[in-house]
Amino acid sequence: MELLEKITQLISSGKYDEGEKICQNLSFMKIKNDFLKLAYDTTNFSLYSFASYMFTKTEDERWLELAISLLIGPLCFVEGAYSIGLFHARQLARNKNCVKNLVQLLFFYDIPEKLINRDEALEIAHQVLRLDPSNQLALQIISSSK
Repeated sequence: MELLEKITQLISSGKYDEGEKICQNLSFMKIKNDFLKLAYDTTNFSLYSFASYMFTKTEDERWLELAISLLIGPLCFVEGAYSIGLFHARQLARNKNCVKNLVQLLFFYDIPEKLINRDEALEIAHQVLRLDPSNQLALQIISSSK
């Protein structure tokens, strides 16, 4: 049985601690790529739950980034997925105020649901520009609000 298949079976059975042990022997990039591919193929929401569990357990922000990627990518059709993704993006930005995390927040302004309002998007865009004065997304948000 392939490792990804084994991890998926363990996760689906609620055996996260056993899935965690297997993940310790894999590169995170492989885990991320495999989880995203599997989520696109199967829409298995337990992959998100496991990523969230692993973040809580390890405090490794890569797991939170994976959770967000799952929610705004292959699992975005689930009602509330974007809202949960926004919650996690806010967690990341609070933990580490950097361009990457702030730009991630701006994604939630740029979707039809506009989970971030114009004022907050402008505030975030200004924060981004203080760190990266040439950031195109932040400049675009500011110029389109005039």
